[in-house]
Amino acid sequence: FVEGKFDLNTADEPYSGIAKAIAAMCQKITRGDKSLAKDIRDKISSTLHDDEAQLLVHLVPGLADIISADVTGATVGGEFDIDELENGIERLKHTFRLLIRTFCDHFTPMVLFLDDLQWADVSSLQMIDYLICDTENA
Repeated sequence: FVEGKFDLNTADEPYSGIAKAIAAMCQKITRGDKSLAKDIRDKISSTLHDDEAQLLVHLVPGLADIISADVTGATVGGEFDIDELENGIERLKHTFRLLIRTFCDHFTPMVLFLDDLQWADVSSLQMIDYLICDTENA
């Protein structure tokens, strides 16, 4: 069970509630069994490319405590044209999906509680819809 909360003060920060929930999961993992943390780190490393892991660390800094240090120093940013931006959003959704699948492989059932959805930004709501529609993660 992990919890994330959207609030009025962070309503302009995309994915803030989801990032809080993932950060809570990261804390549980780092405070828990070291062999489980290693298994999750190995699974994330085999599932995500370095640039995907960098993207997630940018949004959820606590993830750096789980994944290998070689991806934590990179930065995500730069200028994008509209096609790159649209591709980047799809890539982010896909990357979040892979991360959630990895967590679900180790924590079954996994309950993700997101509070105060009325303050969620459109990007977060689209991400939630994308994650809910993941038929491979049933």
